[in-house]
Amino acid sequence: MIKKFNDFDAFEKAVRAKHIASDLENLRSLDILFYETYKDHMILSVPGLNMMPNQILVLSSRYNYAYVEGAKIPTRVKISKLKHSKYMESTLLAYEVLAGVVAVYGEQYRKIARKIEQLHDYPDIDEVEIVGKQVRIVSDVMEDVLQLVLEAEDEEFKYLNPDVIPYEFDILVARTRHIVDRIRNLKREINILRTKCELIEARKLNKRIELLTKIMAILTIVSLIISVPNTVATFFGIPSVAETVEIQMMVWVILISSVLAVLLSYLYVRGVI
Repeated sequence: MIKKFNDFDAFEKAVRAKHIASDLENLRSLDILFYETYKDHMILSVPGLNMMPNQILVLSSRYNYAYVEGAKIPTRVKISKLKHSKYMESTLLAYEVLAGVVAVYGEQYRKIARKIEQLHDYPDIDEVEIVGKQVRIVSDVMEDVLQLVLEAEDEEFKYLNPDVIPYEFDILVARTRHIVDRIRNLKREINILRTKCELIEARKLNKRIELLTKIMAILTIVSLIISVPNTVATFFGIPSVAETVEIQMMVWVILISSVLAVLLSYLYVRGVI
């Protein structure tokens, strides 16, 4: 018997009717892939994508329930050849859900890959960190799914029998492995982008420092130009000195000191500007 539920309360009620005491509510929001085989059933929880609730499976030899609210899974599994073998129903349901999960996360991988291509043309460290987080999420789930299907292929699970659909199961393993390998490449791309962003920021910082140095040099020039004649003028402002020096001489001394201040300032900062 196979049943799929879009309503969590109905799913939980059906599972409780089979005297299963697992904490399904926690499994609904668990951020890692969880699977455990018990005496007469197996529970599997796969993290949802983009804030969607987890997909939860309860598999056994007599009943097989799936909570798939908001999940994009095939309505019918297309298979090349079905072998009527033990645990056929539980295997078909698990394959259907896992194939849907791999398809959804595979599409997410392709979106991330396109985004990374754009970031290579227009690097932005904030966007790189956001994409890096998305890569980690997809990577963690897909590596766990790969581990799960590999263990199932080695017949380590009681209620997952790859011999029921051997060709489809091999394809599922190959697709999952392919996505995992490509995601590892994306991780390397993220590291390259981080390095590129750091170099760009370093260049911007150097330009800012260079601009600040020029500004300080200009301020130094202005300060020298103002301070030297101002000092001279202040000296001539002393009454005893002003009485002994003619006004024309004062003007010439101030003018000459201003020219000398400009000249000295230029010589001082010409290597900077």
